[in-house]
Amino acid sequence: MADKQVSILKRDGTQSTFYSTYTSAIADAVSDDVIQIWADLTEQITLKNGVDIWIMPGVKIDSGSSSTTIVAPTTGTLNCSIYGQGIIKNESSGNCIFIDNVNANLRIECDTIEGTGGGTTSVSLKIKTANKFHITCNKVYNESWQAIGIGDFSPGLVVNDINLKISHVETGNITASSPFKGTTAIITRGDGFLRINEVLVRNAGHCLSHREGNITARINKLTSINNSTSYPAAVHVRQYSGNSDTGNQKLILYFDEIQALTGVVTTNFSCAGVEIGEGTGIFIGRKVYSRDNPAFQIVGANTKGNIKCNEIISQGRADSTPVSAMNLSNTTNQITVNANYIQGYRDSGVIFINDANVQIKNAKLVNTYTGTSVSSLGIFIAGTKVITLINVQIVIGELSNGRSIYHTGSTEPDTFDLKNYGLFVNKAIDSNMKLLIGTKLGTGYNYQYIIDPLLT
Repeated sequence: MADKQVSILKRDGTQSTFYSTYTSAIADAVSDDVIQIWADLTEQITLKNGVDIWIMPGVKIDSGSSSTTIVAPTTGTLNCSIYGQGIIKNESSGNCIFIDNVNANLRIECDTIEGTGGGTTSVSLKIKTANKFHITCNKVYNESWQAIGIGDFSPGLVVNDINLKISHVETGNITASSPFKGTTAIITRGDGFLRINEVLVRNAGHCLSHREGNITARINKLTSINNSTSYPAAVHVRQYSGNSDTGNQKLILYFDEIQALTGVVTTNFSCAGVEIGEGTGIFIGRKVYSRDNPAFQIVGANTKGNIKCNEIISQGRADSTPVSAMNLSNTTNQITVNANYIQGYRDSGVIFINDANVQIKNAKLVNTYTGTSVSSLGIFIAGTKVITLINVQIVIGELSNGRSIYHTGSTEPDTFDLKNYGLFVNKAIDSNMKLLIGTKLGTGYNYQYIIDPLLT
């Protein structure tokens, strides 16, 4: 079969003779032809405008070197598709697919994209620039580096039309001892849609980092397993200093579960579940969990956030290390949290609010710390913005030393508003806290809320 690896299905429906290499076949192909790959190839595939590629199911393509396996011209028109159920690999240190053409319109259907990685540019699927990129794939994997990168740091390097339909995205290769491999699974800069069943990061990195443009995503399960001393959040909506992005990015994520776990290095902390540092983050799902860091961390004056989630849990280590389920800091826009159950540990509060505008709805806040060495805190407030509570229950683990709502100041500042539209606690709030809405009972009484030590 060595001399019958590639053929051309011509645009008039006739079949060419067989070629021994893709390079020789593509040289003879013209627009509307289809290159057919029938057997494993070890060579670089350069795309050609108007010429589609069909890869027989199970057939593997690998450049055989550090060169990218599938690459496109950087200029000119490029409209083509790759389909079939082929396996696109790079077992050296190169990319599996690399596209850098602002005019490119590319559609890919394949079984697997799998890269070994080994360098900071060794991404399995890298679309640096393109006009349109759609892919349907069972699995995208990178052993040592990043699985998927859409767009780039430089101004204007975003992809206008993204559509990713992938069953499984994974990075990392973990053995019993270091060195561990693998980093962030997906970085997006562009506009479009993601539909992914599962994202798994085995070493250190984001499951998803959205940095520019508007993305709507449905990802069932996102799991970050941290084996490093860096702590990147499982889901990330923000930029790093020095980048050229505008801070106007928006991510709408529908999910079942986001987990930030520790790995084989059990002394390392787990990462945050979700970090929103700029732009807009809208999260709708069942559960967000981290053992050692906030399940949600939202910061920034211009940041916008809306969260609807059944469970938000930061478990803690059952030692002296405190952890809040939510850390909300320095936000001007109102952050809305609509959750059934929110759990934190020890004296940093179930929810820590620092100079933030926050609305909490329909939530039970539970602090699982039952000791007396520090306070078991429900809401820890360190700032002077507006906090609105709507049908909220606060349950602290220890009543004698614990506090339902704690403000760092000895008196409540005039610039701080705590609005009560239904509050239930198992211990009275501090006397320096003044609720702004409710029925005032008389001199010396706070606005009405319900206290029941048996509340659990």
